[in-house]
Amino acid sequence: MKNIKDNVIWLLPSIFILVILLMIGTCTPRINDKFLVEKVRRENLEIFEKMRGKAEAKDLIAIGIDIQMGIDEIYFKEGEKVRKGDVIIKFSDYKQTDVDNQMKDKKRILAAKKSQLRFLEEQYKHGMNVKNQLQQIKGEIKAIEDELGMIEKNDALIQRNIVSPIDGYIVKINVIKGGTGDKNIPLVLLTKNNDIKIVSDPLRLSGNEYINIGNQAEIESIAEKERKAPATLYKINDTGVKELKTLEFLMNTATDFKLNEIFDIYLYYQKRENVLTVPVSSVVQKKKGNENKFFIYLINDEDRVTEKEIYLGVSNGKKIEIYGKDLKEGMEIIKNPNNRLQNNIIVRRRSLQEEKREKEEKMKKLKSENERKEKEIEKNKREIIILEKGEER
Repeated sequence: MKNIKDNVIWLLPSIFILVILLMIGTCTPRINDKFLVEKVRRENLEIFEKMRGKAEAKDLIAIGIDIQMGIDEIYFKEGEKVRKGDVIIKFSDYKQTDVDNQMKDKKRILAAKKSQLRFLEEQYKHGMNVKNQLQQIKGEIKAIEDELGMIEKNDALIQRNIVSPIDGYIVKINVIKGGTGDKNIPLVLLTKNNDIKIVSDPLRLSGNEYINIGNQAEIESIAEKERKAPATLYKINDTGVKELKTLEFLMNTATDFKLNEIFDIYLYYQKRENVLTVPVSSVVQKKKGNENKFFIYLINDEDRVTEKEIYLGVSNGKKIEIYGKDLKEGMEIIKNPNNRLQNNIIVRRRSLQEEKREKEEKMKKLKSENERKEKEIEKNKREIIILEKGEER
């Protein structure tokens, strides 16, 4: 009996500790909110300036110079792509008609002169003194034949249309259908496929000492986010407005970007190497006395949250550098804290993969249900048709 009592006495402290732990576990506050969980990462943080820009021509090719002819048809629009040999503009045929009329007139005059020559030659054979007249008429015939030769040569040189000499884009068309070209202005301006630059919208760069020619950038299509390409800042332009600049970028590799296409530009101008980072959304600012302090919420394997004060470094808008006591790479934190989150409470983890799977299963179930209902509707329609035909009989 004594041994049993001794054993119980020895077990009492352990039982007491277990009861205390159970009480603590059951008394810890809980909320049903689900939170995304992210890890503290050690990485290189690139700081960028985001802006909007457009693809423009870098170098221009002028065609259709010194031409003053009527425009019968224009087959392309500004900004459209053309291939070498494509007809861009077709001229009216009035100049050809004018040449044809000139040739007819000259041939008619030539025929009359030759007839006159034959008459004089007959007179000369019969002893009449027409030698001077013969020389004169032969000279006139020679002059007319030379003029005809020149007209025929010019006829071959008459330009019937404007043809693209390259694969590229039409930047500018300086005529309209039904109008007439100006001999002092090229009819069409082209640019080669690869002669495209990205020009930013005007933006303020005051105080940013890190943005310089040679900085690297990423160009991302607005229409198709997956279409991205590296580029280099090669020119900074004044706009005439104080501190307002436009930036020009050249693509590092050949791309299929189109003239006048709109892009998001991420200009990288500073790099922090091997620093601890967290998503910007995970940082919470709180007023502590007269100071603004910053916190993240750590989460352990039991889904218990601990508030942790941090200090902030640079940010690129998505990630932010953090530092502070006992911070380590790989710590799990709440990515999307809300105002219900507080120190030492238990929360639920939100799994994007699980949500995606649940969504797919729900969609599959709904589609299956729709198919079943559609089959029932088709069956009912067939029965209605059969019944209607039976009534007609």
